[in-house]
Amino acid sequence: MHCPGAQLSWHPVVLAASWPRPVDGAQLSGFVFKDQSVKLLVEELCPEVLPKDEWHKKIREFLYEQLTEERGLTAVLVIHTCNKNREKVEQCVETLCKYLENILHNPGEEKYHRIRQSNRVFQERVAPLEGTQDLLQAAGFQAKDDYLVFSEERLQTPDTLQILCDALRSAEPITLELDHNLQVLLPSQAASRRELPPVFYNLTPEEIKREQQNRSEILEKSLMLRTKAMREKEELREMRKYKYALIRVRFPDGILLQGTFSVYEKFEAVTSFLRETLVEEDRSFVLTTPTGHRLGLEEDSQTLVDLRLVPASVLIFSWDPPLVSADKQLYLKPEVMILVQNI
Repeated sequence: MHCPGAQLSWHPVVLAASWPRPVDGAQLSGFVFKDQSVKLLVEELCPEVLPKDEWHKKIREFLYEQLTEERGLTAVLVIHTCNKNREKVEQCVETLCKYLENILHNPGEEKYHRIRQSNRVFQERVAPLEGTQDLLQAAGFQAKDDYLVFSEERLQTPDTLQILCDALRSAEPITLELDHNLQVLLPSQAASRRELPPVFYNLTPEEIKREQQNRSEILEKSLMLRTKAMREKEELREMRKYKYALIRVRFPDGILLQGTFSVYEKFEAVTSFLRETLVEEDRSFVLTTPTGHRLGLEEDSQTLVDLRLVPASVLIFSWDPPLVSADKQLYLKPEVMILVQNI
């Protein structure tokens, strides 16, 4: 598959429940992820371009820097963000909350003030996960020999334990979100051809090539025997080899608008992305495939895979209803048109 200007851009997403207290989001706003083969540019924290596998390291570094300012709630985010096995995170959260709630509900019971670090449950559910030691330290536990011992002085501030429990159960990990990577292309630029980067594929290009060769050997034998339903099923299976879709919208003046989407995003994401760039955002429009199929409201809830728009598609833009005169019609906002670039 060839397609020009294939890029992926990412940025970190902190959900509303990610941080249980107000924080200055500007510290994260400098993260920009963009590239030809998936690179990360951290504008505020690091001026160099980094590969994608460095992205999570940068988030981890950011969180650990915050531990000195707010150990407890930052440790909550470390637990949810830096440990990738969600089942183990959930088990860890419930175990930690049990430790804290036992003290809250039974403040005079000394047996709940000590956690034996060699305990099987602690070793399996708590000790292996990042952030747990910081969380327990923030709660008031200190290491003494083989035990973590709760400081009785912290019984004077039980609200801290409840806040940490609530945070553990409500927090979400900081995640990466695909940026649609808006590009505006002239017709001459759109005519150039480049390979989609390997990251667009669920399989490696070599695996795809081998599979295509194998399929071509049996294609002629099976073509006449396959029903329409079988062919459609096969087509969908082929499309699911891709993670991302490159969508271009061609305007009557020849300008093309390009965006990158997850193959499982709804078509509504494409129309919303497009509408924000239009001079007349409130005017109705329609997108048509090269085969003449009009994509309307009924398609908004379908994924790009379901609509066969993967891995790359060009859609034709028109106002609906058409304007009486399209002479010198402007489609894109001036601030969008200045993005015209060579690729």
